[in-house]
Amino acid sequence: MSFFKPEELASLQINRMILHVVGGEGDFDPQPEMPEIEDEGFFIARIQDFASDSVHVFDEHSDTKATLQQLASDTMGFQDAGQTLARRFSNDHVGSSRDGAFFVFQIGCADNRTSFYSMIKYDYRQAMELYEDHGRNALRRIIQAFIQEKRAIQKCCLVRVTDGVVNDEVSAIDRMGKAPDLTDYFKSFLQVNRNRTDQELNRSLNEAIRSTLEFCKHHLPDGAAAALDLVREHLRGRENIDEESVREAIFVAAGRPENEEVQSEIEKVTNREMRRKRLSGVTFKPDPQILRRAPRRRIRTAEGVAIEFPGDQEQRAVVKTIEGRTTTITITTSQALVEDVTLPYKPRDQAGPVV
Repeated sequence: MSFFKPEELASLQINRMILHVVGGEGDFDPQPEMPEIEDEGFFIARIQDFASDSVHVFDEHSDTKATLQQLASDTMGFQDAGQTLARRFSNDHVGSSRDGAFFVFQIGCADNRTSFYSMIKYDYRQAMELYEDHGRNALRRIIQAFIQEKRAIQKCCLVRVTDGVVNDEVSAIDRMGKAPDLTDYFKSFLQVNRNRTDQELNRSLNEAIRSTLEFCKHHLPDGAAAALDLVREHLRGRENIDEESVREAIFVAAGRPENEEVQSEIEKVTNREMRRKRLSGVTFKPDPQILRRAPRRRIRTAEGVAIEFPGDQEQRAVVKTIEGRTTTITITTSQALVEDVTLPYKPRDQAGPVV
């Protein structure tokens, strides 16, 4: 939900809405703006479900952005703009796509300078409604129904408007695409491009994990560095990475703590650091190279003793054990020492930071 600020999230309201049927073999049938918005909370919840950080931006010549800008600047009415967007979406609707409903929402919040536009392609579902018939329970089939299931929403995008100007960044998801990429059809309709590559997302994730573990290191049984390797290893083999998988990996690295206060603190810090790196709600492919185990580890004690070793030798050739305030480091080697020399004197205050 980090597309919205906390104060915005608490005050979202749908001001206007228009709905068109898309797909099928018939001609596009323009519809009027809906005079009343029934069950506003249902649609607000669906929009919040997909309010992820943006990884796309509008093209300079995006027709969709141009239409939204006309709407934001009051040079085009909401009904005309909604029909224009729906017509374009319907005319380009690919044959393999499900028939459904295309919504355009105008959303307000407590900040009068800020508003939002959302476009959602919602699949139809058949549903059975339970109702009372002369004192007895009865069922009837609803042919076109919108349900809460996340997979019922096929495509969704959110755009922010500040002081009447449509922002370039777009929060967009596409169930048929390989997250966070969009299908060619939806990308062409929005006319957007990626502004963060998978490699950039993985590097941001690396930093979010590192900072989370540093803040929570007092809850990590084997220390932050060992936990970092465990988290990377856990995520490296996944098909996709999202917030839930990151939280799960960090809880595993923390030894699956049962204390609720510890769980709450770790989750709070993880969410905060993911938001800080603009990764909330974003799904992307892991990069094994970026998420590999640390190539080298360096430990320095308060007494100025420094040890550097390959990361994959931790808890193998180099083993740390902690008893109270005392840490014992044991190095095991099957060969004679490769090097054992004296070095020039260096004051402790120049020894560099602890890593």
